[in-house]
Amino acid sequence: MSDILQISDEMLMRAYKRGEEEAFNTLYGRYSSMVYAYARKRLNSSEVEDFYQSVWRHLHEKRENYVDQPFAPWFFVLIRNLLVDEYRSKGRRKKLLETDPTLDTLENDRLVINDLLEKLPQETAALVRKYYLEGFDYEDLEKDTGMSQSSLRKRLSRALQGLRDKFEV
Repeated sequence: MSDILQISDEMLMRAYKRGEEEAFNTLYGRYSSMVYAYARKRLNSSEVEDFYQSVWRHLHEKRENYVDQPFAPWFFVLIRNLLVDEYRSKGRRKKLLETDPTLDTLENDRLVINDLLEKLPQETAALVRKYYLEGFDYEDLEKDTGMSQSSLRKRLSRALQGLRDKFEV
């Protein structure tokens, strides 16, 4: 059991695609509170539970679409798309626009992200910035750093795990 806690989200998702239920349980444990908080912030309280359940059902249905890529961004795009569908189905486009980040919240998010990245080693923070914020792909990073793509994937995965650990209470 403790070994599965050390496995990256990407490895868990690949295992889940193969039908390993324990991999799903671990992903659920890692992300359930974040998904619930995301839904609570953006939906009426009467809608949260249904949306929350639909996220996990949708993950199950879309697991075959997952390819080797960073899991967290893929998963949160999936959630965001479900939220957009939720608003559209209820004819609440205006509400969606109201909940989209304003310049103030975008600036606040940028400050929070920078603060978190400062807690990582400088070289690792630079990799995270380049890959997730500046749009570098693994080939670009390989040329830029001289590290293999495999090493870069491991490094980024560990960095995300480190950031995730800082969010856990």
